[in-house]
Amino acid sequence: MINKTIGTRLFALLVSIGAASCWADNAQLNEQRQVYREAMDEISRGRSEQAERHLPALANYPLLPYVELELLKAQIGDVASGTIDYYLQQYRNTVVGSRIHIAWLHQLRRAGDWPQFIRYYRKKPISSLRCAYISALRHTGDNALADKETQKLWHTGHSLPTRCDGVLDQWLSRLAPQERHQQRRQRARMAITAGQHNLAIYLLKNVPGSDDALALLKQPSLLYTRGFELSANDENRQLALLTLRRLAKSDFERANTLWHQLERELSFSSQQNYALRDAFARQIIASDAEYARDWINANDPAFEDPYLTEWRVRLALKDGDWEAVHHYIALLPAKLRQQPDWQYWWARADIEKNQRFTPEAETRLRAMATDRGYYSFMAADLLNQEYRLGHQRNLDPSLVSEVQQHSAILRARELYWHGATTTARLEWRQAMRSLNTAEQIAAAQLALDWQWSHQAIATAIQAGQWDDLSLRFPTPYQAVFARIAEKENIDLKWIYAIARQESAFASDARSPVGARGLMQLMPGTARTLARQMGRPVPRGKELLEPDTNIEMGGFYLGQLLKRFNGNRILATAAYNAGPSRVERVLMRQDSNMPADIWIENLPYGETREYIKNVMAFSVVYGKKLQLSKPILAQHERRISPFEELQTP
Repeated sequence: MINKTIGTRLFALLVSIGAASCWADNAQLNEQRQVYREAMDEISRGRSEQAERHLPALANYPLLPYVELELLKAQIGDVASGTIDYYLQQYRNTVVGSRIHIAWLHQLRRAGDWPQFIRYYRKKPISSLRCAYISALRHTGDNALADKETQKLWHTGHSLPTRCDGVLDQWLSRLAPQERHQQRRQRARMAITAGQHNLAIYLLKNVPGSDDALALLKQPSLLYTRGFELSANDENRQLALLTLRRLAKSDFERANTLWHQLERELSFSSQQNYALRDAFARQIIASDAEYARDWINANDPAFEDPYLTEWRVRLALKDGDWEAVHHYIALLPAKLRQQPDWQYWWARADIEKNQRFTPEAETRLRAMATDRGYYSFMAADLLNQEYRLGHQRNLDPSLVSEVQQHSAILRARELYWHGATTTARLEWRQAMRSLNTAEQIAAAQLALDWQWSHQAIATAIQAGQWDDLSLRFPTPYQAVFARIAEKENIDLKWIYAIARQESAFASDARSPVGARGLMQLMPGTARTLARQMGRPVPRGKELLEPDTNIEMGGFYLGQLLKRFNGNRILATAAYNAGPSRVERVLMRQDSNMPADIWIENLPYGETREYIKNVMAFSVVYGKKLQLSKPILAQHERRISPFEELQTP
């Protein structure tokens, strides 16, 4: 059993970690890594006493605190609060200390020791245990504070965790019926404002007088007939706003007409009209409707919305109306006009309009070409100049070995080596809080030396080292990337640029929609690719393994490149948005279009920026890998309609 004697010995051992670890040779380090794994395995099997026998061999190993943490958790039901206090003091302001604190709170909750739970929770509130804290207040008779805390929790337009259902129901049950209904209506209004119609339905389903609102929330099309019966009040205006946004997704023209009819009936505020205009604008632009220009002109006649003015510029580019391009750029806010995209397009339009390089166009392009980025590289191409990457290092090499001895850095290194990347990141972030900028740069170099590329990138950005291309654009897994690029007949610099954009080389990356790994493959896509490749479908964490993920991502890129006639712009867009969406855009196109104008008019904002980043990153990787070529190949400089794409 863990006791204070072990805790005292542990403290003495921890003091020696920094000094001892720096001179431990590789043989000793490898031995300690093996002992650590054995100790953790013993704990996972419920053999704590056997695990404790490994402690002396781990005396100067950075991850000794994690062994002690797991031992403590395994026996936490038998641990006294004094022992917990001792450990919390020894591990204060560390990841291990936070985990001991959370484990102890869970134990107190399970044991129903509510006074102690409240005492420890208040030392360091944990958001995931907020509802348990409210429950503890109830159990100790502090209903007034419990009511106050629950009411603060309740006031949100978003769903709350199911673990909070009990405390919310208990609070609501204490209210008088009229007050309870009022609280539900108030939160439903917040949900409607936040666009959470399902939550609003849940909140209103048992509230008297909510039938009309519930009907619209459940069946938005009823707004076409019932919208004119709504009273002109704030609640109905918010309900109409949400419903109009939902209707616009299925029938834009009809919803647009209804908006302007209800605008008069319900007296929308200028802010509400602006929000609707923005939502409708994004919808019509994404649909690439023929009447988009007319809609923008009708709904923003005074050029009040910069977003719509930017789209006027893009549509003028598509039309080849260079005078209009200049006119609309001049109507953008001054700060926006100075951005690289509109500087580039002003110069590009000026060249087209005058059929020559004017002094002003050349001046703007030369200024841009001194920088690094998509528009800067495009400007350099127009000027027939070399690309300037602006690489600059501010590393003080003498700090690297010093930073390496930071206790949290040592723990991060070992956790990363053992594959515990999430916890390694937590330790790393803890360390960064205590480092100055020069030390953070040294830490980024350290991560790069350990081949922890994602952390090198993130730390370089945190330190503001935007021009340190060694840190920001590493080349991990070179042998794998090179082999796959050759096998699939794709540019090595391109697949590197895709991986850099997708995950910044975080092999364990998972997106909110479920994409995984370095190349951010969706599990469904991976299953399809596996069948096409004639290989087993990756199971569990196999898709996160770099070799597997790069191989499948590279195969997919090769397929897309063939599908789009070797055009990286289209293949890049398809990798991000899906090939069918790209083909739909091409189907609406009736003639060849310059590639830069095609990219600028792509209706999917995320994909538009994605292409620009990947193309720019390809230039950087081309320089690093000595594969330099223009940002766009000759055959990529014009985008053909879908029919021509299909022609052999």
